[in-house]
Amino acid sequence: MDGELPDIPDPIDRAEPRRVNIPYVPRVHFRPLHASIKRFQFVCAHRRAGKTVAEYNHLLRASLKLRRKDPPPRYAYVGPSFDQTKDLVWGYAKHYAEPIPNVRFYEGDLMTVLPNGASIRLYGGSAAYERMRGVYFDGIVLDEYPLLNPAVFSSVVRPCLADYRGFGIISGTSNGDDHFHALLKKNQDNPDWDIHIIPVTSTDALSPSEVQQMQIDMSPEEYAREMLCSFEAPIEGSYYADTLNLMMAEGRIDRVSWDLNAPVITAWDLGIHDAMCIWFYQICGREIHVIDYYQSYGQPLSHYAGVINSKKVGSSGSIRFQYKAHCLPHDVEARELATGQSRRQVLSELLDEPVITAPLASPEDGIAAVRGILGMSWFNKDTTEKGMSGLRAYKRSRLGRPVHDWASHPADAFRTLATSFHLVAGYAGSARHQGPLRRRIRGIV
Repeated sequence: MDGELPDIPDPIDRAEPRRVNIPYVPRVHFRPLHASIKRFQFVCAHRRAGKTVAEYNHLLRASLKLRRKDPPPRYAYVGPSFDQTKDLVWGYAKHYAEPIPNVRFYEGDLMTVLPNGASIRLYGGSAAYERMRGVYFDGIVLDEYPLLNPAVFSSVVRPCLADYRGFGIISGTSNGDDHFHALLKKNQDNPDWDIHIIPVTSTDALSPSEVQQMQIDMSPEEYAREMLCSFEAPIEGSYYADTLNLMMAEGRIDRVSWDLNAPVITAWDLGIHDAMCIWFYQICGREIHVIDYYQSYGQPLSHYAGVINSKKVGSSGSIRFQYKAHCLPHDVEARELATGQSRRQVLSELLDEPVITAPLASPEDGIAAVRGILGMSWFNKDTTEKGMSGLRAYKRSRLGRPVHDWASHPADAFRTLATSFHLVAGYAGSARHQGPLRRRIRGIV
């Protein structure tokens, strides 16, 4: 890509293709991205490397090169929030596409329509990219992937690319050992993926004096993650990362099968426009075994009740989960204006077991309760990976408050587990097993 777009037909006179120049010259460190013929690309670039500009122009070039008329080519850029996407990318979209004759910009939809009928639309936030479900795309960029929900690629984006074998670019800046890192480890030897790791030491995007000053102004962990693309540096401000690392070292994040003789308890975070998250756990002697995790978006309560009930019986008809109770946060008591019923009442009609409301606790008390519960917990890594990514990424802001993003939902569901534990521990199993654990838990919640 040399700063010029390929020949494109003028919609007024298709017999005479025109050549259009756009004001984009690829930086040296992004030329491998543009030259790659792989279907999927992983890009971890340092701050201010210019990845957003490069990736939007990658979409722009692809949209102009594809000649398919029916259905028209369709591309998307997905960012962590609507405001951020609009402020950061929409200006670039208009700047680089404006020289193209007869291009149209739709401000309300953040969509660019090109003269060959191809469109590039910007999406931001979980509610927005949920609208992508069931729609075909020829190419999608997922930018700032550490700030997106881990499920967006596998459950939303990947199916959208299936119809026409569309391409995907997953990019961001390292945020430690999170789902972005997990995606790298999963695909670094995959022949369908190209991996681009772009630390500040391999680019000329910033002056040496600026880089030197940033080393002084940033903490060593911040600089390692955001400028050197290190995935080993801890997540700044993470509430539980240190505890989870210790659990990993102790072998408490491994394969944990459910105990047929112990009842299963669920703990929820309620979401309407955000994720609805459910942890499944058992109390086994003096240990808590977290055996499953589920989340989804935009589904009615009946959907989640169906998921829970489906786990009661295996494919061969054998009994799997025997539930004892379902624990939900205090907002389950809120009544819907349309029906006058609370969500607790609705769930009580859909589920056979008791629905318990967790006590209202401050974020600080809830976080302290979670830390205590983690001290006696074991996780089945194969079925709880998405939820654990949220626990690891749950962090405080620079103002000291919990950050509300995708990670806060699985973390809040686990807080429901911690703050309601004393309500269910008394009848979650035999008295012989639960007595010692109840005594331990009194000092936590």
